[in-house]
Amino acid sequence: GDHRDLHSFPTRRSSDLKEARYILAIAKHQSIGKAAESLYISQPSLSKYLKNLEERLGAPLFDRRENHYYPTYMGERYLYYAERIAAFGDQWSQEFDDIAHQEKGRLNIAAPIMMGTTLIEPSLMGFHKRYPYVTLNIMEAINFVAENSLEDNSIDLTIYNVHKFPENMDYQILREEEIVLVLNKNHPLCEKAQPKEGFRHPWLDLKMLEKENFILLYPDQNTGGIAQSLFKEYSMEPTVLLHTRNSAMSIRLAIQGLGAAFAPESYFREESRFFPEGCCFSIGQKPVLTTTIVAYQKKKYLSQHARDYVEILKEYATSLSVSKGNDI
Repeated sequence: GDHRDLHSFPTRRSSDLKEARYILAIAKHQSIGKAAESLYISQPSLSKYLKNLEERLGAPLFDRRENHYYPTYMGERYLYYAERIAAFGDQWSQEFDDIAHQEKGRLNIAAPIMMGTTLIEPSLMGFHKRYPYVTLNIMEAINFVAENSLEDNSIDLTIYNVHKFPENMDYQILREEEIVLVLNKNHPLCEKAQPKEGFRHPWLDLKMLEKENFILLYPDQNTGGIAQSLFKEYSMEPTVLLHTRNSAMSIRLAIQGLGAAFAPESYFREESRFFPEGCCFSIGQKPVLTTTIVAYQKKKYLSQHARDYVEILKEYATSLSVSKGNDI
């Protein structure tokens, strides 16, 4: 991993730290010459440094008597804080080294439950091997409205499917995937599906499902919103048998033959491992795609392990879309 960004983090305060160490050295040695020697810098540059600092403060930090430097009252107060800054600086250096080289830390991730299973879970072994000392806190929700966790400062990364990109967050795109229609294998419409250019799966004309019962997610959820748009586009008002916030449940019920459901392809694949009697179809005038993003606070310092985890997720998401091809 590239630690350059980590190393740039402490430098914002390191000018204060350098200043504290320089002035402490002058007080300790009572001499610019000896202090400069102990700091491995030249005597003129230390003199200049002190002169500039005193000008900035508008008062001298030392009285010069018989070639010795004695702190003024301002100098004494400055040194009181300088000692603390230097002590904290040493602690920070140690902890920084620890974090940079040991990769200790934590990573708080928010995601919908199904994404936890389909995207996060498979990527964790790789991450843990690289960062054995990082504790992961994964906050999954069935009723997942991304905005809630986006505004929570304690969450480092939020992973979710979007229909519109967040304006108040930085984000990276992990993948695009198709929203598919899920039915039981024995449904009479399964035989009507045709291969169609530009679509990954056998294609079904949604209009043929006008009389079908549907199991839908709520419209404020990504897939639920997409279902509403499709019905509008096709001028359909089908029977909705059930609304749920639980993607897995909607897919399983469709597989069992209760009705038709829409789902991201990766969610359908996950459920098919346990419920093989379902099949999925491409729908829409053009492929219906959803985009998975990882979002984080603007201007927030992202730790090296958080950045690396985003890369691991991207690699995993890309390998999925490459390996899956037209295989159904």
